[in-house]
Amino acid sequence: MGFSLVAAFAVIGVSILIAIEIFIGSSLPVITDIDDSYDDMIDRNVDRVQTDINITGVSVSVNGSNYDHNITLENTGSITLDTDDFTILINGTYQQFSCSDTYLYPEKETYFNIYNLTGSGIKRLKVVTDNGISDYYEYSV
Repeated sequence: MGFSLVAAFAVIGVSILIAIEIFIGSSLPVITDIDDSYDDMIDRNVDRVQTDINITGVSVSVNGSNYDHNITLENTGSITLDTDDFTILINGTYQQFSCSDTYLYPEKETYFNIYNLTGSGIKRLKVVTDNGISDYYEYSV
């Protein structure tokens, strides 16, 4: 009877150790990933607070029956922005654009060009950065 008690205890003890190892082995990477994600979220929030843009003007030129738009944008924040990550909407429609610079540095201006847009009248322009900061501008063609 004494040996069966020791054997049962050994089986239960080994089972508990295996269960603990499986639990720690699977939960430790998850905890590490959560910590990394939290750090990334904090960095994104800091960048978002330090980002600000200002549309300083829009000039429109006639291109046949269409219009070319030249948008002047100033970075009034303290974060360098990648211009390829911008989104430009005119009257709520996404527009393909070209930019004179790859990066928009703090306190600098850059120019975005949109070619061959149709329609005239009042236009509402929205420029959005990669971290969600945006500016609006209204003009007429």
